[in-house]
Amino acid sequence: MNRLLYVLLLSPLLTSAQATIDTLHWSATRRLQLSDFRSPTHAGLGGSDFHYQLNYEVRPTSLWSEPAIDAYCLMFRNLSWISETAKNERTLAYNQVLFDLVEIHARQMKAKLIALKAGRHFKEQAKQIEYLTNSELGSEVNRFRSETGGGDDVQILQTWQKQVIQRLYEIPDLVTTYHSSKVGFGVFFGGGGALPTGSLYQTLSPPVGLSMGIEIALRRTMLLVQPTDFNAQITQTFTHQGQSWEDGMRVKPGMLEIGVGHWLYDSPRYRIIPYVGYRLLDLSPRDRFDERYKGLSLINHAPTVGLIVDYKLGDNTEKADLSHDSFWFVRTKLSFSPLVGADPLSGGLLNLQIGLGGFGRIRKVSYKPDRTVLPLSTSGF
Repeated sequence: MNRLLYVLLLSPLLTSAQATIDTLHWSATRRLQLSDFRSPTHAGLGGSDFHYQLNYEVRPTSLWSEPAIDAYCLMFRNLSWISETAKNERTLAYNQVLFDLVEIHARQMKAKLIALKAGRHFKEQAKQIEYLTNSELGSEVNRFRSETGGGDDVQILQTWQKQVIQRLYEIPDLVTTYHSSKVGFGVFFGGGGALPTGSLYQTLSPPVGLSMGIEIALRRTMLLVQPTDFNAQITQTFTHQGQSWEDGMRVKPGMLEIGVGHWLYDSPRYRIIPYVGYRLLDLSPRDRFDERYKGLSLINHAPTVGLIVDYKLGDNTEKADLSHDSFWFVRTKLSFSPLVGADPLSGGLLNLQIGLGGFGRIRKVSYKPDRTVLPLSTSGF
């Protein structure tokens, strides 16, 4: 019984929490309509009642950029109403002026918030600006209602109409826009193997291992740094610079690639980057503590050429209103480097790697002034 009573007491609260708040944001191209006033009219009351909200939001962009600030005003359609006797153009014009006044103060508040810049006391200062703006808006709304007699004085209402249209032009809407930095950063983790060519194919088993990489991009040009640790085995005894590498020896080829590439193709789904660069190969015994292999080392430098194909994950369609510019990708990387000056070895390494990475650019926020031009209604009300 107690449990049933508890559920009955909670039911109104749960129903209220699930109710959808019906709102309408201010728009220069979409004027108020009678159908926007959706609250049931109150018995015995005439005229209309317009419920609005003025607020702001701050969205972080990056560690090195100012946050994106936006201010907005909206109408609560499920709380606003017009009585049956007041459903006419004059009442709509009266409430539209109210809505326009809220938009004007929202623009003024946004300009003040932008001027604050980011800092330790931003939140407290922003709250103070919001409070003062709402106070100023409330005073002007009260003056408008008083001077127009709640919209009954048509001549004064038309004067206010002209004033708000002029102010909406003089106080531009600061449209938030984002600009990607020229510089981008990326990381890559993967694995793969190398196929020896030439005489190296007879001497070394195909190395396999793990790799990682970082990349720095300037516009469409990229600097790539990628070390790789391989495991392999000597399959044929050879001598290099007086050192004997025995058949069956387990070795650890380490390779470092430094390359410069250019984005030949870039779309929301694929990125193709050919590159050229430098390759360092360090061949050493796997067991460095074995006395038989003490002091063995083969270091080889050579040019390298390669091709990177990235398959981008997710929806990467460029959007001007996004505060980030980044994506995850699956990378396939193919490169070749010859073996130069490593007698008696010759040939090269054909290296294939597959892995997962991410790339992003810092996006900076700016604000583009957009002046609102509204025609003055000539309809007689």
